[in-house]
Amino acid sequence: MEQTFTAEQILGTGQFSHFYKTANDFCTFIENYPSNGKLEFLQTARQHLLKLYDTALKLQWVDLQSNVEYDDQLDGVEFERILFRLEEKLEDFRYYWHVFDPTNDKDTAAVCGDLMDDLSDIYQDLKYSIMIFNLDKQDCKENALWQFKFGFEKHWGYHCIKALGAIHFYLQKE
Repeated sequence: MEQTFTAEQILGTGQFSHFYKTANDFCTFIENYPSNGKLEFLQTARQHLLKLYDTALKLQWVDLQSNVEYDDQLDGVEFERILFRLEEKLEDFRYYWHVFDPTNDKDTAAVCGDLMDDLSDIYQDLKYSIMIFNLDKQDCKENALWQFKFGFEKHWGYHCIKALGAIHFYLQKE
């Protein structure tokens, strides 16, 4: 297991500040990106995903002192609006093929990936953690720090890599 740090130690780093800004920027991009061309959307998404992955690599594990579950604070109606807008922006650039675990030589079957699913899963994980972080209580900040790192390592980091690969190939074709 990697070394853990206190929430105060992590919050005092430039790495966390840079990640937090990058995560907020990504969420704002997903929520508000104008309906310009599809290729411009993919190019901008790629830049956000690259920054997000790079800054998340530098996140540290927090020494979690409390493990509190928080109510889902994402507004369902707003999230459905975001999904609808993503679907409009992606159109023909939505689906792609990949191998689920490229390190498993026993399971080499291709599966269909979905950029809308990738982007929305990344958004949901980050937005939820940002909302918890912004509750501005010490245990909330600590739990959000843990969720940022855990989500990257176990969930949204994989979506980020898959999305970057698919976007790379879509842009190469255009």
